Amino acid sequence: MEEEIIRITIDENISRMKVSNVESFDGLCYFFSNNVMCDLLEQGFNVLMLNIRDYTDVNYDHYFLVANHEYLIDLTYSQFLPKEGKIRFFEDFPANILSKSQDGKIILNELINNYYIKLKDNYLNLYLGSFKGLEKKR
Repeated sequence: MEEEIIRITIDENISRMKVSNVESFDGLCYFFSNNVMCDLLEQGFNVLMLNIRDYTDVNYDHYFLVANHEYLIDLTYSQFLPKEGKIRFFEDFPANILSKSQDGKIILNELINNYYIKLKDNYLNLYLGSFKGLEKKR
């Protein structure tokens, strides 16, 4: 039931953005995280909005959610897929780093296709470990 509510909440938020003709979700992590968090809180979920800056060496803000201590939600992770040219702030595209392990590939697939994943063992650490900074925090 929890997972179904999360999926529906994410779908509703994405649908609202598509109606608004938003072409790319890149850079909208705080907006999406805040909206989904508020919707889930209204439905009785325990939700934390977290910033990778607080858990990695990256001098960059990227917000994601952890719901009920068991679901990682990131509607904008696709912005970290490999693109032409060099990526700023990171040693490599986070998706490249994530895809180096079997569990990382599972996480990547779920975040790209469903925008969330049910946390297991080391999933949160693998997710956070995909963000390796070029410029270290001070």
